Amino acid sequence: MRSTRFRLSALAVGSFGTLALAMTAVPAASAAATPAAVMSSLGSATGGHYLDDSGASVVTVLNDNDAAKVRASGLKAEVVRYSLGQLGSVKQRLDATGGVHSAGWGLDLAHNQVVVDVYDATPTAEKAKLLETAGQYGDMVRVEHHPGAMSLFIKGGDKISNGQASCSNGFNVEKDGKKLLLSAGHCEKLGGGGPWNDGKTVDAVFPDEDNMLVENASGEGPSEINDGTKITEFADATVGEQIKRAGITSGVTSGEVTKVDYTFEAEGYTVYHEFCTTARSDHGDSGGPAYDGGKGLGTLSGGDTQTSCFFPATLSAKRYGVTLPQS
Repeated sequence: MRSTRFRLSALAVGSFGTLALAMTAVPAASAAATPAAVMSSLGSATGGHYLDDSGASVVTVLNDNDAAKVRASGLKAEVVRYSLGQLGSVKQRLDATGGVHSAGWGLDLAHNQVVVDVYDATPTAEKAKLLETAGQYGDMVRVEHHPGAMSLFIKGGDKISNGQASCSNGFNVEKDGKKLLLSAGHCEKLGGGGPWNDGKTVDAVFPDEDNMLVENASGEGPSEINDGTKITEFADATVGEQIKRAGITSGVTSGEVTKVDYTFEAEGYTVYHEFCTTARSDHGDSGGPAYDGGKGLGTLSGGDTQTSCFFPATLSAKRYGVTLPQS
């Protein structure tokens, strides 16, 4: 039986946009303004926000006057060189080059840069063209070289299987009273199709996006990860955020969000709008959940030995119109 790196498992879960991603934070019950509200008031004069080592939100701005406004709102401020719009424009220029085999790029808002990742497996000519494009933007772009290759994983949280491949369940969800599983679309595309754990595939989108909705044939679907964590909301990941991820191969591992709005190409397929982390994962973990406490963040797509990338749960929930179980 072939397994994929990230897997979405009905049992495991059962037992237990683009730049706008950075702007859709859920308001906190706090006297301080939210990063999203403060950035909205600043208009284009912000480089986005991230979480520092203490977990505090830092809003980046382009001048000292706006920094004072941010601090007056109760949040930390940092003056940076480039706006979110400038970084986004560079990222879109890189997207326009088309998918580059075993390479990726996205926004590192903690360092006010676009990060370009290339691997040993990135073809020489394509790598040269990509690096030439990146080099046009000076210190707005940082290039990182990695060994090996970027790959997709069909494995994950609790095991889901179609008898040919195994993935992991991401999140239990509901729609119109029906219990469903949310996992990775590449499990369906590359794993030979459903049913998964006897549940019919409702829909799967891959490449470009990476999400899959499957009927939960078990009839049991609490809003819980198999380590006992209860998921109470879907939220967007923030650079600097500490997360956990679960899957059938690697179990539960932890890491930090390093990039958002990430585009990568692996095994001939390009996926957009991912977020990447330092959490370790492996084949079979595909589709498994990334979460921060009760916040469900995304489902595993792939990565390398040091990086795991996820498709945002907020985008999947919006596409399918699903919600978390209420009981």
